[in-house]
Formats: sequence, structure tokens, C-alpha cells
Amino acid sequence: MGGIFCGLTKVFDCVDHDILISKIEKYGIIGKGKELFQSYIKDRYLRVLIDNKTNHNTAASNWAMIKLAVPQGSVLGPALLVLYIKDLPAVINQKAIPVLFADNTSILFTCNNFMEFHVNIETLLGNVNMWFKKKTSFH
Repeated sequence: MGGIFCGLTKVFDCVDHDILISKIEKYGIIGKGKELFQSYIKDRYLRVLIDNKTNHNTAASNWAMIKLAVPQGSVLGPALLVLYIKDLPAVINQKAIPVLFADNTSILFTCNNFMEFHVNIETLLGNVNMWFKKKTSFH
């Protein structure tokens, strides 16, 4: 028995809006529901303000459009992330059991011997790595 435990660092920042919206449609959220999610994640802007209270100076960056990411610290952020990675189990072989929870993913599996364990873990890591590369490539 073995497991792979993934803490997906900065995964909230890598969510591609177009891929997420297509997945939302795939899971049956269309019409006004889809529009609501689109308005929540797309066409958002940010800038950084630095307020130096010591000498009363304020500096600000330019506004920039957010092209990737779901809002962190929100109620919907983790739910949107789960929708985004919900198809990850499809790349995992049948001997493994994926457990998805927001930005933590565990993959548990059993094998009859060490050689089978080694082959399964190598295959599994390759498949998962390819899946993540497709999901987080910057367009």
C-alpha cells in the first residue's frame, strides 16, 4: 500500500478562466448560472498599493487584468478549484484511489509486490504530471 500526497502550491493562481468556464458548461451549468460564474472570475483587475505611514507616501502599480486565478479567501474559490481539477481522476489508473480536496490531492493505491508498486507509481506520476502541465500552461 502506498500513496502520493500533493500540496498544490499556488494552484489557485494557475486556474485558466477559459478552461474553467468550459468545465462549468460540461458539468451542466449554463445560461444565467454560467454567466454568474463568468462575471465572478473574468474581467477582473488588480493593482498594488503601498502606503508608507512613516513619511506619508503612497505608491501604486498600474492596473492589470487577471487572466489566471480564482479569488482566494472567498467561499466560491475552493469550489471553483474542485470543478477545475475534478477530471484529474480520469488520468489515474484503476488501482489507485484519488482523494481531492481543494488544493490538496492524495492518490492511494495497493500493489502485490515492489516491482508492480514501482511501475504503477512511475506511470501515475507521469500521467499526473502531464495533466498538470496541460492545465497550468500559460496562453
